[in-house]
Amino acid sequence: MCGIAGYFLKNGAIESSRGIDLLLDPLRVRGPDDEGVCLVSRRDKSFVSCKTDFTVPSLAGRLPHFKDDLSVKAHDFSLLHTRYAIIDLSEAGHQPFVSHDRSVVGVFNGEIYNYVELRDELTSLGVKFRTSSDTEVLIEGYRFWGKALWPKMNGFWAVAIYDLTNDAIVFSRDRIGVAPLYYREMPNGFYFSSCIQGLMDLDPQGIEVDDDVVLGFAQTGIKDHDDTTFYKQIRSLPASTTVVFPAQRVRVSEASCKRYWDFPKNRLHVSDLSLDEAMVKYRETFFTAVELRLRADVKVAFELSGGLDSSSVVAAAALLRNNDVTTYTAKVKDADEEPYARSLLKSYPIDYRVLQNLEGGFREDHQSFSRVMEEPYDNPNDYTHYKMLMRMKAEGVSVVVTGAGGDEILAGYEGSFWPKAYPELKRTGFFWEADWYEFCRRFKTLREAYKTLRHYLVDSLKYFGNSIESKSKIPPQITATRALAHQRQYRRLSFHGQTIYHFKVALVPYYMRSSDHFTMSIPIEHRFPLLDYRMVELCMQMPITYLFKGGWTKYLLRKAMEPYLPRKIVWRRKKMGFTFPYYRYFAANRSTFEPSLANLKAINFPTEQFGTYDQLLERDPALLWRVLSIAIWVKDCPQVLNRT
Repeated sequence: MCGIAGYFLKNGAIESSRGIDLLLDPLRVRGPDDEGVCLVSRRDKSFVSCKTDFTVPSLAGRLPHFKDDLSVKAHDFSLLHTRYAIIDLSEAGHQPFVSHDRSVVGVFNGEIYNYVELRDELTSLGVKFRTSSDTEVLIEGYRFWGKALWPKMNGFWAVAIYDLTNDAIVFSRDRIGVAPLYYREMPNGFYFSSCIQGLMDLDPQGIEVDDDVVLGFAQTGIKDHDDTTFYKQIRSLPASTTVVFPAQRVRVSEASCKRYWDFPKNRLHVSDLSLDEAMVKYRETFFTAVELRLRADVKVAFELSGGLDSSSVVAAAALLRNNDVTTYTAKVKDADEEPYARSLLKSYPIDYRVLQNLEGGFREDHQSFSRVMEEPYDNPNDYTHYKMLMRMKAEGVSVVVTGAGGDEILAGYEGSFWPKAYPELKRTGFFWEADWYEFCRRFKTLREAYKTLRHYLVDSLKYFGNSIESKSKIPPQITATRALAHQRQYRRLSFHGQTIYHFKVALVPYYMRSSDHFTMSIPIEHRFPLLDYRMVELCMQMPITYLFKGGWTKYLLRKAMEPYLPRKIVWRRKKMGFTFPYYRYFAANRSTFEPSLANLKAINFPTEQFGTYDQLLERDPALLWRVLSIAIWVKDCPQVLNRT
């Protein structure tokens, strides 16, 4: 991963080197290994590659500085890049990258995991390569295939390209939206960046808080939906989409926006694919997804929580690498799952490391961590995860592979997915399977079943599961927001619609943005084999009965990985999870956090709808944190405070 930014201007508009400085400065933490600038004159269809004060010395001597008067005067389009080197660590991977025939220049944040296969295909078609980088594969692939490139790529990316052959500016984001790409439309042109801060700094006084997004986040915990941010003037370009700006166009409304990929529209029936066939397909796809994410020229390590998803990823990697794998497990007070993680050592003699004492420091660091996150965030555990990754980075790790995504693709959140899966199974003829699952999930032991069997038989046609409504108990005087509308719509969606909802609205967009902020502030790269698009396509087509079976969630994964994992992991009914002790923590640290609530006076936030610190602490400590997170964020936003 890296940092990218840039702008293109209206006809005749001029941007000074100050604009480049403002965009580059917050990107530097994302790319400490190299920097580059390309200044383009669209009128002349010419460009010049420039250095900055942080360009690698081996290149700096051959490039003009971007602050050179002639370079600045001539350009109306810029591409900026800060590099975090993962593949081809040499200067050959320097960006902005120029195609062999100099017809395409671009910047790229992300990794193309199947770059080896794509390079071989392009080589067979006559394309010549000068480097071993995935960046060159992307640029030459675009030059050769054009828009047909994007569906061929397996990885994550945010790309900005200038095509000199037709004076088009092309943006693309990966299918799931792992790599961020924010933009701001200004009077003189279009500005984009991997970070929010640089776009704000261009004109702080022109920034307004989006009151609807702020309030909706407080109500529901949903953010990063509808390609929004907490600022009206800053948005995200959509995932799985290419956005092409023709000549002289600088507004998204004037561009061509086309999706190159979408989620499966329907699920298969059991008659289309047997469970055994599904298990084989799952294993094949999963192992190749993990294998692709082992590619790097730096140290790769694995997060191992002891749960089913991360354990499956580690087991696959251990088999693929003959146990040459390093894992990190967090040992946490009151939620210690380390013994489960340790059980893998019986099968895989891997380099197993345990991290402890990660919880401390949040009270002292919460304000600075808010700046890292750039916006309010839903869970203080993000900070603990950040501390864990910092420790891994200190031990030389540059890339971390994680099991995140398994619950989204396989409907692992029972309380969210089973309420709709249950009636749909019954409606499609799986009466016995639906009732047996419901029976098993309610009565985990035979003793419980015996005691309550009579009650269950009377009530078997009714379901009293958990609703997807927010855990937050919002008072009755609710202001309508877009986030609240999304949340209320959830219950009306089909089971399949609910799985897509979590990719487009709720869980995945939030996690991807939050993860990007705290990982790239280190920097360290996160990789998600369970979010490989082939895994998403496969699992989101699986019949519901392969996901929920006999009281077990994610049944397909359990059966597929049963030969490779300890039974205590595969057939574990309940994962503890790493939950933040909201009530205990905010009760003990009231004097630190309560004064922050005064910051809410600076924005149009209806505090009367939520209550006092004490009321929120007693009624819903997680909601208290969301309100506090907003208040802490406000303190670091002079753009917000100056508005009043």
